[in-house]
Amino acid sequence: MDAVRKNWAGNYEFRASRVRVPQSVAEVQEIVSGVSSLKAAGTRHSFNGIADTAGDQISLEKLTQMSLDTMSRTVIIEAGVTYGQLSAYLYRYGFALHNLASLPHISVVGACATATHGSGSKNSNLSTAVSRMEMVTANGDIVQLSREQLPSLAVHLGALGVVTKLT
Repeated sequence: MDAVRKNWAGNYEFRASRVRVPQSVAEVQEIVSGVSSLKAAGTRHSFNGIADTAGDQISLEKLTQMSLDTMSRTVIIEAGVTYGQLSAYLYRYGFALHNLASLPHISVVGACATATHGSGSKNSNLSTAVSRMEMVTANGDIVQLSREQLPSLAVHLGALGVVTKLT
């Protein structure tokens, strides 16, 4: 990690005292259950400090696995996947998303968590495509929620837990 971490525009400097970078969901569980306060950061494509903290911050950039189910026309992605990675992966199999972020380096989970990148009334924001979400809660448990259980689950601003996967 860089000693100084800034947002994409370079106008916000993160102050987190420690940045944790797990390589698996099991490591996310360990980290989350082992600290009293934690903020998750995506690709730092933010204009403000919503993901900043004076304490621990977790970056999920190493969680980049993807799994496509062509029959159900769904893809499961881990939290570190960017739109550039997902688009290339889907293209190889003849699929695409209904809408994209403005830049390829933006994390899909981060964009969905903040309800960004919509394109008008007929092309809704990216979070509307989410049908399932896996997250790690404060005690380290893995919880899976479907859209039916919590209709607006994808837009959570990090308040529900650390999201590890989206479908």
